[in-house]
Amino acid sequence: MTLLSVKNLTIGYQTKKGMLKAVDNISFDLEKGRPLGFVGESGCGKTTIGMALMGLLPDNAVILGGSIQFQGEDLVRLTEKQWRKVRGAKIAMIFQAAMNALNPVHRVDEQIKEAIITHQPDMSDADLADRLNALFDLVDIPVARMKDYPHEYSGGMKQRVIIAMALACDPDLIIADEPTTALDVIVQDQILREIKQVQEKTHTGLIFISHDIAVVASVCDEICVMYAGQIVETGTRKEVFTSPRHPYTRSLLGSYLSLDNINDIVIPDMQESPDLLSDIGSCRFADNCKVCSGSCRKKAPGWVEISSTHKAFCCEPGIIRGGHGKG
Repeated sequence: MTLLSVKNLTIGYQTKKGMLKAVDNISFDLEKGRPLGFVGESGCGKTTIGMALMGLLPDNAVILGGSIQFQGEDLVRLTEKQWRKVRGAKIAMIFQAAMNALNPVHRVDEQIKEAIITHQPDMSDADLADRLNALFDLVDIPVARMKDYPHEYSGGMKQRVIIAMALACDPDLIIADEPTTALDVIVQDQILREIKQVQEKTHTGLIFISHDIAVVASVCDEICVMYAGQIVETGTRKEVFTSPRHPYTRSLLGSYLSLDNINDIVIPDMQESPDLLSDIGSCRFADNCKVCSGSCRKKAPGWVEISSTHKAFCCEPGIIRGGHGKG
């Protein structure tokens, strides 16, 4: 069952120099209870997608086209009053550096209670207490610690609180935007495991956003790779990792350090992303692509289907289908 369906979504930011298209004509679907990952370099549009799904785009942002169908309702058309009934209750978000969002002068349980009472004001005290106990148990924080202040928690525990807060009203979709950026690698691994386990236990839809393809792969079954405001490859975790077809995906994997390639790694020499203030009618990755032909600079790319679950956005169908060449 489809929980979320985004079609031809285009989002721009009004700047002094003109309209900058941060997200350009993207489409994707998310099935109920499934995890979907978005990966790409900083500035490629990942967070803009997440903020659009939460109705939290900044004042200078404009949705220029497309639709966001969530449970049969187009979120693009919602008023702010209608958004307040959706945000937190049906769709929740774990923000970047979310640990800093906790109020230092209020106890942890009171901050989670506020999130619940906002959307479920008629909940009895007994049910509220049961809900808090269940949330703390779900994210592996001892119930005895729920009345502590945030400064009494470690970084990992604070992040678990944020996860519990996102789950407080039992939403159907959670958006996790770089949720482990501020954590060390050991705590990061613990939190990623926590997010994966919680998502599987609650059957909540998950959109996981990161610049680290290895982190996305540890949580998500399906992956969307983004570059310069566009999705350039989609596929299952196995397809993207073992048979990447778009040159940008190959570049991402080529710069990924592991024990297998620690002596052979070569960081790709990448030029800056194209200027998104202008209309780009050709391939946006052409200047960095090692299989680029003359036609790539003259026409817009199209989707090339490799399998029913795997496709790439490229001007060279023969190369992409055959899997030849290295990005």
